[in-house]
Amino acid sequence: MGTARWLDTRGTQRRIDHCQFFPGGGHQGYLGAGRGHKIQQARREIMTMLLSRYAEALFWFARYVERSASLARILNVQASFWQDQSNEENWAAILSLYVDEKRFDENYGTMTAQNVARYYITDRENPGSILSCLWAARENARLLRPLISVSMWSYVNVSYNDLKNLGDRDIDAKRLSRTCETIARRCDAIMGVTEGTYFRDAGWRFYQLGLWIERADQTSRLLDVKVAQVAAQHKFQPSETTADPEFWKLLLHSFEAYHAFQRTESGHLDPKKVANFLMFNKSFPRSLTHCIGEIKNMLNDLDDEFDLNHVEQSYKEVEMLMNELNGASKDPDLQQKFHGFNDKVQNHLIAVTSSLGSSFFGHGEQSVQSEQEQVQRQA
Repeated sequence: MGTARWLDTRGTQRRIDHCQFFPGGGHQGYLGAGRGHKIQQARREIMTMLLSRYAEALFWFARYVERSASLARILNVQASFWQDQSNEENWAAILSLYVDEKRFDENYGTMTAQNVARYYITDRENPGSILSCLWAARENARLLRPLISVSMWSYVNVSYNDLKNLGDRDIDAKRLSRTCETIARRCDAIMGVTEGTYFRDAGWRFYQLGLWIERADQTSRLLDVKVAQVAAQHKFQPSETTADPEFWKLLLHSFEAYHAFQRTESGHLDPKKVANFLMFNKSFPRSLTHCIGEIKNMLNDLDDEFDLNHVEQSYKEVEMLMNELNGASKDPDLQQKFHGFNDKVQNHLIAVTSSLGSSFFGHGEQSVQSEQEQVQRQA
């Protein structure tokens, strides 16, 4: 994934008009034709380029903050569920989820709970660590200073600096869960102050797109990693792991979903109902169905309210993903197909991100991802 970057001005005028961010016309031609028109056109191209950067920065700011919170929750439930067990397979499942086995082995070698926690929380060399993600969020927020509130910038900056000062003592077996809880709450606070202070322009829709795309991706990841992890621990197939009610209770807590689920179901935790709730409940804000619905709403807003009519490919991908969800909700054997289903979800989300990059930011997903790794290693 990537930080916001300077964009080539070629083609940016068709992406985001500057009036979508600032009040006023911006079209007045007081200098008349000829030289005045050329100056005005040049200014318009520069402004359009700048505001394409703002849109991209808002998109990735939301993704990095949400990603940090989600990773903190994954590590928290990991520490809680396996606190009395030292089997390295328990922690290897997270590395497998993010395809980090090779990088981790090169840098750490030994598979321990604290090494995995260090790799995903405080390791500056890991572009997917919480520290790297909050650094990237702060750099995007720095670019957005003309648009964001003082309190929003302050929350981001303080949260990053506090995380930067964490030591090994903060991520040992006794304190890991508490540290992850604190990180998640800090990220929630950042998103809360953003919700309460950011102006509802087109940029807000790009922020929301980043938030909901990342949340959908992380929801599918967390479902996938926990089912696969229990399967590896007990040598069961995914369908058989669902017999452990404590696992599903902790999973609900990792989504902050336990009480919401209890409002819809009572009595003994039924594994199938828990999984269906996290994937298909339209009213729970972390379910896959709710997230995809919000992505569709934001694309509609950009098209209808702000006349940004280059959302067709993104919209098409969202429609295909909604069809996948509808089909999965009727599949009686879905629990045996978690991994394949989640792969499809994430591939569609990558395609949505890539099409947004091509239509509005001037590049696709692949170029951004390689750039992030290079930039964050220099941080």
